[in-house]
Amino acid sequence: MPKATVLFIQNYLTDPPHLMSSWLSELGFEIKTIKAFAGEAIPEELPPHISALIPLGGAMGALDDLVAPWLAAERALIQKTVAAGTPVIGICLGAQLLGAALGGRVSRLDSNEIGIYEISQVASDEIMNVGESTLSTQWHEDYVSVLPPGATLLAKSDTCPTQIFKVADLSYGIQCHPEADASIVALWEEKPDNAFKSFGLQKVSDSIRIAEPALVASWKPLIQNWGRAVLKASAEK
Repeated sequence: MPKATVLFIQNYLTDPPHLMSSWLSELGFEIKTIKAFAGEAIPEELPPHISALIPLGGAMGALDDLVAPWLAAERALIQKTVAAGTPVIGICLGAQLLGAALGGRVSRLDSNEIGIYEISQVASDEIMNVGESTLSTQWHEDYVSVLPPGATLLAKSDTCPTQIFKVADLSYGIQCHPEADASIVALWEEKPDNAFKSFGLQKVSDSIRIAEPALVASWKPLIQNWGRAVLKASAEK
């Protein structure tokens, strides 16, 4: 029997799967990555051997099709994948793509989130439950301001009202960056995007490095709980 496979879509050179790839590999998943930023094609439909789709972050907006011409195809793939009942987790830009693909709205935050922020649960979920307060790594100026029809808000922060939302069984948008450690954030600092520039170019990688044990302790179990549920769902097909 072939190994269950997770397909990542990498939208930006410095936004790789990183920690999430390692955490899911530990569960036995095979990891595949489409480097859309480098011109690798996004399929019209998810191949049948793929168990889950994870669109990742990037400096562009979810509707910036002129900047990133592949985004229209990515949104279409996300919509078809959710409709087919295959699990999806959108990370940061990926969460915004998920929201936009399913009929939600993406808007600009009043104040950017760059660095470590606490997020809190607002509705219970058996997989994505961050509790009353969980640290998160943030790097964004946009967010899903209006959820897609039928979606459920699961978590928020004081600065961003949409941190985690659920659109279907095992399909979530996560606005923060559980996959990024301080080494990835340092890359973002080296080549500032608009979000970081408007934040004032204040370095945050050192504080993220200090918080890494707590960040991993919070997010690795959540991502692996989701992974185990995906494995179970795949085995039952």
